[in-house]
Amino acid sequence: MLNSVFFFTWENVYTLRQELHKWKTAFVEKYWSDSLFVFNSENWDNWVVNQALYAWGLFVSKKLVILEGIPKESNQDWWIPQDKIDKFLVDFENNQKFLTADTIVAFVSSKPDKRTKLYKWLSSNAQLKEFPVYREAKVKTFIKENLAPLQISEEGITYFLEKIWSDLFRLSSEIEKLKYVVKEWEVTREMIDTYCFWMTEENAFSVFDALFESPKNAVKMIENMQNEGKDWNAVLPPLQWSLKVILTIIDYANQWIRDSKVIAAESKLAPFTVSKNIGNMDLYLSHQGKLENLFKTIVDVEYSIKTGKYPDTYFWLTVKKAFLGF
Repeated sequence: MLNSVFFFTWENVYTLRQELHKWKTAFVEKYWSDSLFVFNSENWDNWVVNQALYAWGLFVSKKLVILEGIPKESNQDWWIPQDKIDKFLVDFENNQKFLTADTIVAFVSSKPDKRTKLYKWLSSNAQLKEFPVYREAKVKTFIKENLAPLQISEEGITYFLEKIWSDLFRLSSEIEKLKYVVKEWEVTREMIDTYCFWMTEENAFSVFDALFESPKNAVKMIENMQNEGKDWNAVLPPLQWSLKVILTIIDYANQWIRDSKVIAAESKLAPFTVSKNIGNMDLYLSHQGKLENLFKTIVDVEYSIKTGKYPDTYFWLTVKKAFLGF
């Protein structure tokens, strides 16, 4: 077991990110920013990575090197081209003997390919930092703890979850909003309705139900959200998630698997979610190409906005255009 090599993994990306942030902040406070190196899909360069890992630092005594997307990652936000991964693995096998205890290496992959050689090596040799998805009880505790010092009843927490959707990034954003605007000590249902934008799985699927019936109706729903001042970054995750569910159903249909219990067990989707969509399997199949293109469009528009290439309004324009072309 290597004391200076860590493996951050599992699908709770929110808590994984929070822990990484704590590491980076603490490390920079102690050893300065020149000691921190973060590599991901946006700046990956094998030569620079190798220099950070194996070269001696003239002005630094310790280094923290974070490698996001390694081992091979299925999360689109951290995806690195396979040829770059292959080159890195060759270099790593040849040079890992040059890693010193003063170089702390953190491999980060929320959804790694468990068949890869590096995954198996890290599972046996690295210090594991695992971040499993929160179950409902843990999510409720998360809400209560993060709302403090504001109070909220058990019924209020349940209502908040129903309205906001259980993505921790969304929940955190809406919690911060409540803490800013609520002046009383207890958060009520009325406050949640007033201050929080909600878009549940049901709402997201209703957009796609409308899309299949009439693209113009789906565009109207998106326009209403925009006119009501909804945050694009709150609308996007449920839409993206619903599309992933639909594409998962399509994948099983192409394998001639139509049993909702089998699909729910293998995909880890909620049985209710699968049963709701299983009846539309043939409809989804008939639009497979368009749905795949729509998912790619939504992923691309998110990346373009978050990297500063386009303003927030680009989301609304692109989604409406994509719907009309469906």
